[in-house]
Amino acid sequence: MTRKLLWPLTSLYCQNCRLPNLEAIVFDKDGTLADASRFLEKLAWLRVQRCLEAVQLQFGSVTADLGELLLVSFGVNSVGLDPDGLMAVGTGQANQQAAVAAFVQAGYPADPVSELVSAAFAEAATALKPKAAFTPPFAGTVAVLSKLAVSSLRVGVLSSDSSVHLEEFLTYYRLQPWIDGWQGTDGDDPAKPDPTLLYRLCERLKVRVANTVVIGDSWADLQWLKTPVLLALSPYRETGDGHP
Repeated sequence: MTRKLLWPLTSLYCQNCRLPNLEAIVFDKDGTLADASRFLEKLAWLRVQRCLEAVQLQFGSVTADLGELLLVSFGVNSVGLDPDGLMAVGTGQANQQAAVAAFVQAGYPADPVSELVSAAFAEAATALKPKAAFTPPFAGTVAVLSKLAVSSLRVGVLSSDSSVHLEEFLTYYRLQPWIDGWQGTDGDDPAKPDPTLLYRLCERLKVRVANTVVIGDSWADLQWLKTPVLLALSPYRETGDGHP
């Protein structure tokens, strides 16, 4: 779909503060465009279950409180998913490293545990495929993106999720026509709040980072304020109701 520009948009108001000379808006995905809290919490529990089963099968037993330790390291507590925890803002690799560290702390050898955790994470991910089906857009996401698509602003998405999952989400919900560019986090890519991927995306969008607004839902997104980015917003969402 070819974008038809209907109105110029070069400024934004935030709490009575005018932000001039805008060139782009970059959105986070999970927690900002997509309601991923239930999926992430379920995935965390599945990872813990698969990890414990694999370690018990290999070593014959597991420490009694190890499951709780794993959940805490992932950012899942008695209330639910911590929006600033590792599941919410970290990469899959970071979560995997945290799981291995928890097992090593409990006295299990690092090398075999690393292999077991990697396989357990893969099994948990397979049980919740495709991820996009479990992470629908928030109410209002489509309306906002479709309106921005006919403005003069460039629209991007930058996610800690993999490029495969990010593109899957955009395709599954037919959001691609409204997005000018996107960037996932893969392999050895530096994770948020490292600005490397933001600069890469802005270069692809042909905009200046200093004239870009970043919109996210976590502390990692607010860390963009340490870069020349024009503004980083972290909107508060009511938990559990699925509305922005």
